[in-house]
Amino acid sequence: MKGLKTVLQEGYVKISYSHSNLRKRFSTGIKLDSITQLSPDGKLKGNIPNKDEKQSAIDSLRFHIESIIRDYNVKYGINPTVMELKKLMKDQENVVHQSERVLDAYYQFYQAKEKEFNSDKDRERESIKEYRGLGYYLEDYEIFLNKQIRFFEINKEWMIDFKVFNETPRINTDEKKYKTYGGLRGNTIKKKINIFITFMRWASTKSFVVFPVEIEKFSKQIKSPEVIKSSLTKSEVLAIYQLQPKSDSYEIVRDIFVFSCLTGIRWSDLITLNKQDIKEHSQGLIITKKAEKTDSEFSVFLNKISKTIIEKYDYNFNRMTNPAFNRILKEFLKSTELFNDESKFKDGMRRLKRWEIISIHRGRDTFITMLIEENVPLNVIMKYTGHKKLSTLEKYIDKNKKIDNFMDIIF
Repeated sequence: MKGLKTVLQEGYVKISYSHSNLRKRFSTGIKLDSITQLSPDGKLKGNIPNKDEKQSAIDSLRFHIESIIRDYNVKYGINPTVMELKKLMKDQENVVHQSERVLDAYYQFYQAKEKEFNSDKDRERESIKEYRGLGYYLEDYEIFLNKQIRFFEINKEWMIDFKVFNETPRINTDEKKYKTYGGLRGNTIKKKINIFITFMRWASTKSFVVFPVEIEKFSKQIKSPEVIKSSLTKSEVLAIYQLQPKSDSYEIVRDIFVFSCLTGIRWSDLITLNKQDIKEHSQGLIITKKAEKTDSEFSVFLNKISKTIIEKYDYNFNRMTNPAFNRILKEFLKSTELFNDESKFKDGMRRLKRWEIISIHRGRDTFITMLIEENVPLNVIMKYTGHKKLSTLEKYIDKNKKIDNFMDIIF
């Protein structure tokens, strides 16, 4: 942009704005040892500690200034003077510190995302729910804090506290009733944090806040736990199916989980399955569907049990949300007392029971692991699952156990 440069002055990177022979420099707060570390286009060079984070701070301030100048030009047809830009920067800083409520801005962001997702047919149907879900977590955090969240509060320490809040199971009281259950772990918490950081970047472009650079890499500092594989044997799948659940919700999760173990179908494909996806084949009924996640087609046979289950629910498994399903599944598996043996995985010093580490995702692991161990040809398995790469298929295999025969239940 004309009149705008990134310069080094007195050891600090600054954004310099010139107009009518006057100049104003706005400091980024980034200190460098030498002018050789800064290129003419404002990019950092050489081996600089926290280089990406510092570059982000420089780019963020420059983008912010450019946005103010551009908005002024659109409104008046000319660029602001140095003094006008200084005043506009100060006015925006005051707006930031008056701090609009984060949730008000977040739902503007969510509505924009909803329009974006609705216009893009290639987007996963489940993805927009992740954005809506974060809104619920922010609402619950306000309930927990007993105050509204303001933009000026958002920094690394706030992010740490928000992370801990979402990792902690909720306890409802007469005074505080929550929409979410908490207890998030691993990649789920990283996903929530990444969405929040994306929102904060969006908020900075809308001048709600100057993006707090210190939160840029926060999600990368969250360690992803080892993916816990705990596939079931054929006898365990059959044992679950033969049980009489104590409630309707237990019966639903039992049936859908067993169906997943017998077909290997992902959650996003389970809840979008319909009668049109069931085809007649010379060997019996077969599900043929394009995967919601990858758009790859998969085809897998229905055996007697899976056929009975899908007919029971009139070809519609869209009965509850994924978090609710996994929570009830764990409750059901615990109640069966079939999975009370300890796994090799720990939560702190405590060794986890098997029912604690089983979720709907383990249905796909179970299906693939059983077929692999029974020497079903890999190309056949990949047709069942829709995988295009062996390396991707391998990630689903539970290599920790030897299992019993599965062929008679599949065909």
